[in-house]
Amino acid sequence: MTTDLRSELSGAYADVTLADPLDQVVRRGRRIRRARRVRRVAPPLVAAAAVVVGVTVVQGEDGVVAPGPIELVGYSVPAFPLSFDPVPAGLAGPSFSLDPSFEEVGPGTAHAGWSDPDDPDTGIGLSVRSDGPGTSGEEEVGETEIAGEEATLHRTVVTGGPEVYSVVWERTDDQWVRVFGTGRFGSEEDVVELARRVVDRAAGVPLQVGLAPRGWVVVGYKDDRILTLADPAGDPATEGTARTLSVHLTDSPSDPADLPLEVGATDGRMDEVSVQGRPGYLLPTADGWLLRAAMADGTVFTLQTPADFTPEQVVAIAEEVHRP
Repeated sequence: MTTDLRSELSGAYADVTLADPLDQVVRRGRRIRRARRVRRVAPPLVAAAAVVVGVTVVQGEDGVVAPGPIELVGYSVPAFPLSFDPVPAGLAGPSFSLDPSFEEVGPGTAHAGWSDPDDPDTGIGLSVRSDGPGTSGEEEVGETEIAGEEATLHRTVVTGGPEVYSVVWERTDDQWVRVFGTGRFGSEEDVVELARRVVDRAAGVPLQVGLAPRGWVVVGYKDDRILTLADPAGDPATEGTARTLSVHLTDSPSDPADLPLEVGATDGRMDEVSVQGRPGYLLPTADGWLLRAAMADGTVFTLQTPADFTPEQVVAIAEEVHRP
């Protein structure tokens, strides 16, 4: 992957201008290091056929790394599980994001945020994770109860921004929830009142891929802009050696003729393919496969996979990229 494309991909995750101010607080400084280094291959492109083709890396019990088949199966990105009932009037959203786990191949903290279009300092948010969140940079300011469970109140001072108040508790086993508030919701009383509105109400992630390797898990997303899945047999998605599959929307697509040079295509190769009834462009690179294509509505996206996927598998996955 070239420097420009790597910047575009990491920038999509790091962009904090798309969501409410709470998202800026909980995600500041996070980066997904996507410097995959996989073997360079360039098999001939053939018509899409069986998708159970190719090899992946599997770690056996004896520590021996052995190849195994990549099998593509139907897939749906898990929904964000919670909401407020009701959401306070005058707020827009939600905006969704998911941070990868730093300890294992899997999701870390999922976020949903609502913002006030007329007041950039005002917003509310929810975060969900399976273990207790850290408290770096926060001041514990009190304790309370939410639905009979012990909860802790925190205050965070943000340079150049409003103070953030939050309350965190274990809502159910292995479901730790944090409710945030800023601006007109920036007080202990406000976040406690909001926490008592939290309900089970699933909301679909706005960028989906309907086909994925069996067993791979979602590790990151940002609204309808970017989505990353990872191989559970590999390293955590925060590591440069992780095996990942990523889809991201391309705001200003370059001319297809410029793609081979732009992405550093192996031997300058680029194959034209058909994706969702439109022309697509498939290129082998030192980092794996890159496919530039468009959804049925014309939205341009880039799909990146490891090099050991077959060309027909890459095309098959791209056929199932969509926004509900």
